[in-house]
Amino acid sequence: MKNYTNTLRVLTLAMLAIVFFSCGNKQAKQAEELQAESKEQAFQEVTSYPIPTSFEVVQMINKAGASFIIGICNPVDNVGKYMTEKAKAVNLGIYGADLAYSTTYQMKQETMNFLKVCKQLVEELNINAGFTPELALNVEKNIDNKDSLIVIFTNSYYETYRTLVQNQKESLSLLVVAGSWIEGVYITSQIALTSRDNTEFIKILANQKAPLAKLMELMTPRGDIPEVKELMDMLAPIQAIYNKVEGEKLTNDQFQMLMEEITKVRNALV
Repeated sequence: MKNYTNTLRVLTLAMLAIVFFSCGNKQAKQAEELQAESKEQAFQEVTSYPIPTSFEVVQMINKAGASFIIGICNPVDNVGKYMTEKAKAVNLGIYGADLAYSTTYQMKQETMNFLKVCKQLVEELNINAGFTPELALNVEKNIDNKDSLIVIFTNSYYETYRTLVQNQKESLSLLVVAGSWIEGVYITSQIALTSRDNTEFIKILANQKAPLAKLMELMTPRGDIPEVKELMDMLAPIQAIYNKVEGEKLTNDQFQMLMEEITKVRNALV
């Protein structure tokens, strides 16, 4: 259980970090980098799994310097149609990635909207951690401080996942992580599609081969659970594409296939 928890925390950090973009001044960037690096060192002490670190992913995306894409995220109005536990868990992960995306671009209204739906799904899943009334107050106090909000939201998700695992809801926690990974890759692929120079984003996408392999590895022992099996089957074609990826490059055909598959899976889930 301890190794599973550590792996899950590291994997979650990597997934959410896909959409963390830094736009602050030089000192803020240095502080953020040092904090991220410190966190990564701590995680590396408890796990040796070969997945991209949040620090590495943030650095790559920072260099790409993409603009915020309006309408790319899962509409908050969709939250009312998620009736099953699986749909709620997966879309908690999806909205979590959207929350990170809007926060790092300092889209204040979108940030508050995604916070609201995340809180709603947490309550409906009976997860008594992470998204508390205190969190909302803390967000309001720091709404103009992007770096603080990133730390606040990241910590709230750590607490949510930790609570799920401690309460023997590992399958739910995997669904949340999978949703976050899917949305992160979807957003990155859409940015890569619209960027004049998408070299850095292609690298980010290529580097998701190992996290997906680890996610599928964690899901495999729970493949007898219908909700987990269904999601594994949806991700299988994406893993088949990644199995042919070498290094940090995607061929044009691989990128097109990946974008089509991740879009199909993501749209089916939202």
